Amino acid sequence: MTEQPNIVRDFKIGNTRIKIADNYCADKTADDVKRILQSVAEKAQRSLTAAVIANR
Repeated sequence: MTEQPNIVRDFKIGNTRIKIADNYCADKTADDVKRILQSVAEKAQRSLTAAVIANR
């Protein structure tokens, strides 16, 4: 059985409904969050850099 999402935000932008759940991160420590955010930032930077290079 799948765990039910713990919706912490529910809003619309235009006709798109957005629901944000905290199931994944609710039990993370401050250090865990820093590592996760650093990883996301590094991946985003690589992706943006590749897009810029591809569009030259």
